[in-house]
Amino acid sequence: MTDTIYDVIIIGAGPAGLTSAIYTTRRALKTLVISKDIGGQAAWTDIIENYPGFEEVGGLELMQKFQNQAKKSDTEFLMTEVSSLTKDGDIFEVKTLNEKEFKAKAVILNFGLTPRNLEVPGEKQLIGKGVAYCATCDGPLYKGKDVVVVGGGNSALDAAEYLSNIANQVYLLHRRDTFRGEQVLIKEVKDAKNIEIIYNANTSEIKGENKVTALVYKTNDGETGELKVDGVFVEIGHIAKTTWLGELVEYTDRKEIIISRDCETKTPGLFAAGDVTDITYKQVVISAGEGAKAALQAARFLQGTKVLAPDWKKK
Repeated sequence: MTDTIYDVIIIGAGPAGLTSAIYTTRRALKTLVISKDIGGQAAWTDIIENYPGFEEVGGLELMQKFQNQAKKSDTEFLMTEVSSLTKDGDIFEVKTLNEKEFKAKAVILNFGLTPRNLEVPGEKQLIGKGVAYCATCDGPLYKGKDVVVVGGGNSALDAAEYLSNIANQVYLLHRRDTFRGEQVLIKEVKDAKNIEIIYNANTSEIKGENKVTALVYKTNDGETGELKVDGVFVEIGHIAKTTWLGELVEYTDRKEIIISRDCETKTPGLFAAGDVTDITYKQVVISAGEGAKAALQAARFLQGTKVLAPDWKKK
């Protein structure tokens, strides 16, 4: 265990985590960010068209800009996963998967959500062998091939549209008869010539030995179908994997972390922001704002002040 006691340890480096880092270091707080990746789900998005200041920007590009800004403020980064978080007196102890331990006076939880699995035969065995959960990450591997996207929300629509520019044929398998996504995405998918939509169908099995060869589905009418594909992209939403936090926080029935309007949890000095919390809308711009709130509240907690000075100055 290092002898260093950080002012703040931030767990997660998506839009919320990186924004938190920008704000804590601007408050001269010694900050360590621990994360398995940079950008989280936002980095998986091909094109973002609703982040203010950018009419169109790649998700990975935007997240790299976030990180570069955080680095300019001397934020430290450690690329690994956290395995446990405990509190001893006024100090938090964070342990990583490689058994390194770190201490901090405050912690901000920003680790986002985890892709939901289909839980069907063949899925687990074929992860990385044709089963994927990130079209932007793995899509280029399927140039000129046939793939299927499973889902009906924005992430599924975005994945299908993105893959239509790479793959030969894209099937979009949706369990309902209408989509839940944004109208602009729905139109793009319906207008694409190489996207075939299959409504009212659920995945039954993913076939293949060393690689995906087909997806079997069953319609709401009881009919069975089979798609000969090389890749299966699962886009059926995300879940919060938070139970490792134990009694440090309170949870919703979906295991999201319950926070106050200022991103506080039930434990003093422990804050949370972004998609992992019980905020209603999961958007990059909202997560960034929540990350800023959590950082400012952490600074207020550490500095013992009731009101923080404005974060701007005249030139």
